[in-house]
Amino acid sequence: QCVRIYPEINEKTGDATAISKPIPLPALNAMVAHDRVELLAHPLSQKYLEMKWNAYGKYFHMSHLLFYSVFLVFITLYSYELMRLWRESEHKKESTAPHINSPILFICGTAILTYILISIVVQSVQIYQQKWHYLFDPTNIVATLLFFSATVMIVPLFTTGRYMTECQISFTSLTVFLSWLTLLLNLQRFDQVGIYVVMFLEILQTLIKVLIVFSILIVAFGLAFYILLSRGDHLSFKTVPMSLLRTFTMMLGEIDFIGTYVQPYFREEVDDPLGNPTNSPDTNRTGNAFSEATKHVYLPFPMPAFVMLGIFMILMPILLMNLLIGLAVGDIESVRRNAQLKRLAMQVVLHTELERNLPRFLVDKVDKMEIYEYPNECKGKLGFLDFVIRKWFCNPFTEDAIDMVLENNKNDIFSEEIDKLKHKLNNIQTHLDHQFMFLRLIVHKMDIKTESDERDEGIPTVKQERQYAALTAYRTFSPIVRQRLSTTKTINKSKSSL
Repeated sequence: QCVRIYPEINEKTGDATAISKPIPLPALNAMVAHDRVELLAHPLSQKYLEMKWNAYGKYFHMSHLLFYSVFLVFITLYSYELMRLWRESEHKKESTAPHINSPILFICGTAILTYILISIVVQSVQIYQQKWHYLFDPTNIVATLLFFSATVMIVPLFTTGRYMTECQISFTSLTVFLSWLTLLLNLQRFDQVGIYVVMFLEILQTLIKVLIVFSILIVAFGLAFYILLSRGDHLSFKTVPMSLLRTFTMMLGEIDFIGTYVQPYFREEVDDPLGNPTNSPDTNRTGNAFSEATKHVYLPFPMPAFVMLGIFMILMPILLMNLLIGLAVGDIESVRRNAQLKRLAMQVVLHTELERNLPRFLVDKVDKMEIYEYPNECKGKLGFLDFVIRKWFCNPFTEDAIDMVLENNKNDIFSEEIDKLKHKLNNIQTHLDHQFMFLRLIVHKMDIKTESDERDEGIPTVKQERQYAALTAYRTFSPIVRQRLSTTKTINKSKSSL
């Protein structure tokens, strides 16, 4: 059981100034905030999170998934029934808009509206708690768009006219897409399936960054093809937006070389530039090879178009697409490790939000002060359904994933320490070189002669060795001793002269 920390503490007295809003899981949140992966993946931390998960986490998350699955069924059934009525009205060739009179649509619309109202209340509480941080979560953005599109989808059902509109059909398609995408995002908190969802989002984030940078090339080629092909009645390059979209599809490999470039180029041999057939006897025979829809399509500037197409094929489908694939799957092990780390942090955030919203007495009831672990305990056999639920949904803490995180984190720590030691050694070597240069300059400026400068080259004689030893011993004395020795030598010389 983690000790609860209060958000405001008096620095002088150390007492809590706001005891009404305690922070749940303070130790684990501190690990997440400071990126302490080795502490977060520690068996004690994982056991604590597993206790929270088994106590109440899995029940809330499974209930939320089941509740959302019911909402998804109503969304899918509503869209299917709506399109069925639309097709029936088209077969009847009614002049007015189709009338919504199906009881299935009314039941599904009521269920969808109920879910939206409940979700709006929950989202409002999250906005009040998270403030601006609510907008930085992509899941919240997708949920907000889903509620808006679903509301627009069911509004005609509760109006007086109850007529289907094209706007309703458009928002129905958007609602179906966002609802199934939200289901995919909700699976990232579970084991086995969640790791792949997080990896998918990591790769998607990388691809979006790269595409934003290289969108300059898409705009460049799109405008170039618009200038070269718009006069030739090419529908794909008739306007600038269509030209940009067509360029993006060409980047994926859909170049349509025969229909866009080859057939219009060879048609000019038998047709004039305006597409009117000439009096050549081969006109009918050649014109039959082309469809009626493209009989007026031609290449106004053939050579620049082919040159630009060649440059495009080298830069976009070959170079850029291989770069995107390499970035996506080149370092898949690193992506998997980052996904595991993000899932660990996600579990902490989810339990924090749950404990913040749950009543205090309920959290105290399910929390445990200590847990006894029996490694040799023989557990009974599980049923097939229970086994599937526990393996794929109910246990976000697998030993293999935690070991992989710890192993890679240890390797990263060792690499960082080695790099730090190398950097320190380089700094020490640099300082030593500077000090050596300074000492040489000092010796040179003060005209100090070293012992090596006073010795001649070559092999010294015995007399030279004795003189050098005496000189060295003489230099080791202090200045006072040297003066006394000099005085003694002078007196001895004077006595010897007498």
